[in-house]
Amino acid sequence: MTQKAKAGIMTAIATISLMISGIPAVAEGKLEAIKSAGVIQMGVATEPPFSELKADGTLTGADPDVARLVFSDLGNVDLNPNVVDWGALIPGLMANRFDAIATGLIITPDRCNAVLFSEPVLCMAEAFIVRKGNPKAVTTYEELVASDAIFAAVSGTETSRALSLGMPEDRIMLVPDIFAAVELLKSGRADIIGFPDVTLYQAMKSLSEDEYELLSKVEGEPVSCTAAAFNPANQDVRDFYDSRMVALRESGELQKILSAYGFDPDLPATLSRTDLCGAPN
Repeated sequence: MTQKAKAGIMTAIATISLMISGIPAVAEGKLEAIKSAGVIQMGVATEPPFSELKADGTLTGADPDVARLVFSDLGNVDLNPNVVDWGALIPGLMANRFDAIATGLIITPDRCNAVLFSEPVLCMAEAFIVRKGNPKAVTTYEELVASDAIFAAVSGTETSRALSLGMPEDRIMLVPDIFAAVELLKSGRADIIGFPDVTLYQAMKSLSEDEYELLSKVEGEPVSCTAAAFNPANQDVRDFYDSRMVALRESGELQKILSAYGFDPDLPATLSRTDLCGAPN
């Protein structure tokens, strides 16, 4: 090989090296970032049996237990709970203050426009707790609106339903969690509290059955389902969550968690994210 040929080859190699060095590195996906960090920042609200932060700092509940099992496939990844009020969950997710929400967030079309949901994790019906004998004679949301009852609930499905039927805002008391709602009911400041049935089953354990009663499965209300939620920029995490959910359902591990917390283990498989969003999400 002539010196001229060698020089040409060396020049070509140098040119290729410069070109490669100028190519930006592929950005690390969110899923890989979580795996590398060994921790996922989880947005939660206090609403047992969906999620609850115990006094010793332990995060429990059906949603966190499912999430913990899902992310265990990444290796040694811890769930770090970020406890906030309901109204701060989606804003916090969008501001990247946490990586996911796993806390009983119900899939609704409006929320589907803001976040990415996993496939349904838990499904339940709407319920009320009223005073014994149901003195306000309320068994439906229509009757609630037509009555003079003061209604306590978190900002979400229940309050949206009441407002959509024309309930005055001054008869709705927004609360941060079920515990605050129960205190309003016990103090007489609220007449009725509305939450998913499984939440109110738990709440009734702290109330006297001689004074209060549970109206489960409010007439005329559809079944609703919760799911894990993700920032739209992190579709890789959502898709991973979905794939692991399929595997956990096939193995029966998912159903064991749901049953342990009082949920119907088979109901989520009968509905899809697209059904509940009203469009692909």
